[in-house]
Amino acid sequence: MTKTKILLVIPLAIIGSFLTYTWATILFTEINSNWRHYVALVFFVLLLFLYFKSFTKTILATGFYLILGTCNLLTLTPSVVTNAYGVRIISVELWTPTFQLVSFILLILFFIMNFDSLVDIYLDYKEARKTGKK
Repeated sequence: MTKTKILLVIPLAIIGSFLTYTWATILFTEINSNWRHYVALVFFVLLLFLYFKSFTKTILATGFYLILGTCNLLTLTPSVVTNAYGVRIISVELWTPTFQLVSFILLILFFIMNFDSLVDIYLDYKEARKTGKK
């Protein structure tokens, strides 16, 4: 296994462990699942399928998955916990949109660990566009 694949497996393993804990909690306690839990599970299965098909697509899909989690369109935790931060200046209040902190932290970790691979994908894309237009 190459270094770049290992750097992708780490976030996928963390996501998988969160989902395992979440679904074990849902199945064995009184917590009910909602549509965000099902979306997270289905998209994670698609991520695993992509991992064995295409490395490039898996990196992009993992980033998209974590962005969806940050934006409250899927959840990795048993209960949906959202945060919003705001500033009040005299009578004007400015708030951030609500987001999930766990997914956001995983997204930052993913970008830090896979920055080189993401840059390589972008440069390959730019080069393919440049040679395709000429």
